[in-house]
Amino acid sequence: RNKTIYHRKNEEITKRLQEIIEDAYTLTKELGEAYAELPEYQLLQRVLKEQTEITEEGKIVPVEKEKISPDSLQNPSDPDATYRKKAGKDHKGYVANIVETIDEKGSIITSYDYDVNTHSDSSFCKETIEKLGKQEKEITIIADGAYSSTENIELADKNNIELITTALIGKLPDEIQSEFELDETTHEIIKCPKGEKPYKTRYYEKTGLYRASFNKKTCEHCPLREKCGAKLQKKSAYVLITAKTIQRASYLKKMSTEKYSVLQKIRNGVEGIPSILRRKYHVDVIPVRGLVRSKIWFSFKIGAINAKKVLKMAAEMAATLYKNIKFRFNLTKSGKNQVKLSLVA
Repeated sequence: RNKTIYHRKNEEITKRLQEIIEDAYTLTKELGEAYAELPEYQLLQRVLKEQTEITEEGKIVPVEKEKISPDSLQNPSDPDATYRKKAGKDHKGYVANIVETIDEKGSIITSYDYDVNTHSDSSFCKETIEKLGKQEKEITIIADGAYSSTENIELADKNNIELITTALIGKLPDEIQSEFELDETTHEIIKCPKGEKPYKTRYYEKTGLYRASFNKKTCEHCPLREKCGAKLQKKSAYVLITAKTIQRASYLKKMSTEKYSVLQKIRNGVEGIPSILRRKYHVDVIPVRGLVRSKIWFSFKIGAINAKKVLKMAAEMAATLYKNIKFRFNLTKSGKNQVKLSLVA
């Protein structure tokens, strides 16, 4: 039975995998909890628990690929690593979030987070806002669309932080829907974008959905009907909308202005940091395993980037200072040269 699963033909893998699972299951049944303190034995128990199941006939079989949890064991030498599919690609391991502070003088990384890669971008954004806390003066955070959510925008607003994302995730509402006016206390739609008041509003508490009913004649020839989402019926028209949809539409409308287009372009520079971390600092091949160890290793790389930024800034300041210094040579009565330095402002 001491055979390996590696370098086998595809048609043999399924059969061999089943044999290995049965062997492992038999072993754990025989040993019980006798070796429960051993990390290797714990990993064996974990993989059986997460990636196998018992059929009605009592046979142990591998779980279908689609049913395996992203948090399940990916690699026995790195038990903390998780699985995530993003942008159509498979990713195993960890994920990092970097916060760079920028002003007219330059930029520097002021914060970073590192976690298992099932940790979402939206969660990173929420945690960053919570760490920053209430601001005396309004600050702006520019982030990718994946960081955006209604909850994050509201949380940022409460802390005097303006959250700007380069794109919104999911189906985009029409900007005109931002002009629906709601009363979230009485759960009524006060008026539509054309200023018309519905004769009836129904609110569904479980979903947060509003159903506003209008006179058919009011909506039938309205120039905004295609954009506001009104549906015609025999005698009436109705609109289905949520407070979140209105908030997203308001945000989308704000993002389309020239001011925010300029701010969104600033974020393109931040994209250079992941590129540098991959090309120059090889973060995809960190030579240690585990969340804590790899996080420490990652922190050294962030420190290296910041050190280079500081050295570059210092060199630029020194060069500017050198250009502004004038050397003046004066001949004294004794015939010796006298050097005078003067700084030009």
